[in-house]
Amino acid sequence: MNFNNLKINYKPWTYAVVDNFLSKKEISALKKEITNFKSFDDKVMVNRNRINKGSDNFNNIIQHSKNIKKLYNQINSLKFYQKVYNFFDPLKIQWTPKVDFKKYSKNFFGEQKFSLKEKIIKKLSFLNIISSTLNLDIDFSVSKKGYYRSPHRDRDTRVLSFLLYLNTVNKKYGGSLEIHQSNKNKKLQDDYSRFPEKNQIKKIKKIQAKAGRLIVFFSSPDSYHAAEKIKKDKIKRVFIYGSFSLNKKVLWKRSNNDYK
Repeated sequence: MNFNNLKINYKPWTYAVVDNFLSKKEISALKKEITNFKSFDDKVMVNRNRINKGSDNFNNIIQHSKNIKKLYNQINSLKFYQKVYNFFDPLKIQWTPKVDFKKYSKNFFGEQKFSLKEKIIKKLSFLNIISSTLNLDIDFSVSKKGYYRSPHRDRDTRVLSFLLYLNTVNKKYGGSLEIHQSNKNKKLQDDYSRFPEKNQIKKIKKIQAKAGRLIVFFSSPDSYHAAEKIKKDKIKRVFIYGSFSLNKKVLWKRSNNDYK
């Protein structure tokens, strides 16, 4: 993992872009292992096929794909989380999450996933330590023509999210990550809806899907983003999406920095 090509942005919200995060050889191997896998868990957002943490498919691909297994073990750690979290200057970030950095589990995962056992455990409210334990939610995805994600912010259980692109998509064919700015300037997280109205946001920037490009961002209340529609047949956007999450709502505090 290489963080030398790191660029940090604090407007309109906090995110970082790391180019050449992995070598060309590593990226090619990861892409091959994902696209050659025969069974995906679901198809969402018109045309995005996913393998989700916690499923039998996920366990199989981890077990039988050495490059995916290696990367997953590197990313699924408190060390990696702290590494990327510390990219950002606390004097410049607009929102700070309330998270206990000492609690981390490699086995827990997000609230929308599969395991009945996980769901039962989550229902046991006396095990509050589980809901407040940081964990990695991750999926391996292949999206095709028609895939699109409207402007939104991620689930309110997420602290820090990331995208790792495994191939390059020509800008004219879509597939870029769109950065949107909220028209609001509120100090309470509940003042920001997850899916804003069109008149509440403005598109600021597009970041191309590029092989080896890692994008990391705080899943703060105003971190509105979208996936640009893929416009051409035979074009694929192969990527890994992950988020360091809690199994309960993350509390965010608006800072007084208001970095300009």
